[in-house]
Amino acid sequence: MALRTLLAIMRMFWPDGCVGALEIDRKSPRFWNKCINEFLHYYTFDQRFATEAEERASILAHMRDNLRRTLADDRERADVKIAGASGTTYADHRPLYMKPGVWSKLAQYWVSEEFKKKSAAGKKARQAVKVPHTSGARSFDRRRRDYMEAHHGKLDELVVYKECHTLKDEERKGEWITEDAQKIIEERHQDTSPLAEVVVSSCCEVISIKEERAQHACSLSEIFKTVENSFLTCSEANTPQ
Repeated sequence: MALRTLLAIMRMFWPDGCVGALEIDRKSPRFWNKCINEFLHYYTFDQRFATEAEERASILAHMRDNLRRTLADDRERADVKIAGASGTTYADHRPLYMKPGVWSKLAQYWVSEEFKKKSAAGKKARQAVKVPHTSGARSFDRRRRDYMEAHHGKLDELVVYKECHTLKDEERKGEWITEDAQKIIEERHQDTSPLAEVVVSSCCEVISIKEERAQHACSLSEIFKTVENSFLTCSEANTPQ
C-alpha cells in the first residue's frame, strides 16, 4: 500500500515535459523533496530502525531507481493497445492516472531518434551480459515484492532468482537462459556455509543471495523492501480517503 501511495504521489507532482530522472533534476529539482514530504505526511519509518535523514535517503533512492521501470511498464501497456488498435499512437492511449502534459511528452520521446538509439544501445549491452535475465522491465526488487505479496510476506531468494533467469515461452518454459545462470544456483546448493553469499551481476544490477542469521538485523534497504511490515501508518485522520 505504501509503495502504491508513493507512486501515486509521484504521478500527481510529475512535472510536465520531463521524461526521466535526469530531466527532472535539470528542470524541476524540487520534485523529489516535494514527493517525499507528501509521502511522509501519511507514513513514517519506525524510528528504532532509521533516522529521518536515512528514511528520506531511502525513499529518494527508491523513487529514482523505479522511475525508469515505471515508465517502461506504461510504455509496454501502451504497445499492447497500439498493436490491437491499428493506426493509433502512444498519444491515443494515455492512462487516466497520467497527466496530459507528461504523457504527450512521453509519447513524442518514445518515437524519437534519441530514444531509439538508447533502446538499441541497451539491447546491445544486454546481449553482452554473461548472465542475462528474463525479468523484463521489472526490477529484481519488484519481483521480490511480487513474490512476497503472493506468499504472505515470505521471501525465497532462490525461487525469485530462477523466475528471473528462466525462459517464459511455451516450448522452453522453465529452461535456464544460459548455462552460467544455472551454474550459479548449482554452486549455491553446494555451498553449505551459513554466511555463503552469491553475487550475480546481471544487466548492471546485482542480486545478493544470503542465508540470514537467526538474529540478523534488518538493513535499511530490507526495511523498505518489506515496507508493509516496517512502515507505521499515521493516525487515521491523516490517511488519504
